Amino acid sequence: MKRSPTMEELKADIERLQGEIDGADMERGYCKIPFPPVSDAWAEQAYKHNLVGIKQFLSDYVELVLTAKEIVPLGKLEQVNNWLDILKVAREANDIVLGATCTSIAVLLRTATNGDSRMHYANFADMIVSTIEEVPYSVFYEDVYKGDYDGNYDKYYADKREELLKWRAN
Repeated sequence: MKRSPTMEELKADIERLQGEIDGADMERGYCKIPFPPVSDAWAEQAYKHNLVGIKQFLSDYVELVLTAKEIVPLGKLEQVNNWLDILKVAREANDIVLGATCTSIAVLLRTATNGDSRMHYANFADMIVSTIEEVPYSVFYEDVYKGDYDGNYDKYYADKREELLKWRAN
């Protein structure tokens, strides 16, 4: 009778296989270098600074979706693109919950601009309502990761956006 592997054996197999994958990637010249985390203090500011406008836009969009009974692609909108650019940087925050919150809002905005035929309009509207009714995110702990953020919101955003673009290109 064959026995099931133990947790330790499974973990060892996963570690061994991941090592083989990483080794093969290195031989091909590919390696994963994570993007350095963005300051939680800046990401929270970016989130809160844009949240009122994003919530208003999504609230108006829910009305449109429910009236049309379909997800209506709005196309490229300058303000939405600005929010998406900011959220792309903010989602790289050191705080995982803050990053995930920014990512989920970005998905809703991207769906509003591009549409999505795979999703039912009522489910999408419910997702938006759930998101805009939530209590705004806040970093609750005292030793929040500040990184190299010196309080200059615009300069930090411009620098990190440029770094992220270079990182993605490579």
